[in-house]
Amino acid sequence: MDEIQASLEWSSVVEVTHGVEVRASLPALGEAGVIAYTDGACIKNPGGPAGWSALLWSATDFVNGKVREEAPCLECYGHIPKAPTTTNNRAEISAVLAVLCLAPPTLPLLVYSDSEYTIKVAQGTYQMKANPDLWQAYRHLLSFRKRPPTFEWVRGHAGQLHNERADELAGLGAFNNDRTAFDKWEASQAPEARSTVPAGDVVALRIHVQRLRTLFDTVAEDDRRVSLQERKFIQDMTKRFQKNNFSPSEKQSNWIKGLVAKHKI
Repeated sequence: MDEIQASLEWSSVVEVTHGVEVRASLPALGEAGVIAYTDGACIKNPGGPAGWSALLWSATDFVNGKVREEAPCLECYGHIPKAPTTTNNRAEISAVLAVLCLAPPTLPLLVYSDSEYTIKVAQGTYQMKANPDLWQAYRHLLSFRKRPPTFEWVRGHAGQLHNERADELAGLGAFNNDRTAFDKWEASQAPEARSTVPAGDVVALRIHVQRLRTLFDTVAEDDRRVSLQERKFIQDMTKRFQKNNFSPSEKQSNWIKGLVAKHKI
């Protein structure tokens, strides 16, 4: 779109979203519209590198605020290179721009984000001061939509499965899809030595992990009730809990609790 000012963020969004067939990825898509989760990550804020992510579902696959089991999800994420202007807020905005590029403009759109800044500027609650180029892009994309998107804030790193997945993909995007580098960075951000989880909770979490591992082992690998990401996480937690001095980080604890709630352990 020539009307939008060039930037590293916009280039990333265009590169990833161009040519994506949304209706092919979400066959149940209908008049109920689209539900999306977005997130952004910046390894050094400011300076980057950064990443963004967008997860889209058909709204018909949401029942009582939860995604229907086995519902297809369109996952997109992108990389934003190092630059003096690269920030976490710009990555968060980029994720929303990606959703606007992907979601059919005639359908309702609900976006979940853990960025209060992004939501409040998009809604007009906050005055737009920084990042005018990206907000200009937002307004331009908005002009094609039948109605503006609805936003809802979700607390980040609180065990909400879709937000956690968006967080992971944004981080992976920041490392340009280098899983090894991303995993090392994640581990450095939440070392077990700094865990604030009470000892009594650690025992309960260990039991939860054992039960989740048992459950996952009984579910076929191609069964969408358990994602590959969930399997790998629980396998990793099983190994970690075998160490007597292991204490999970708050983020790991919330992730385990989220899986317990999802799978009704």
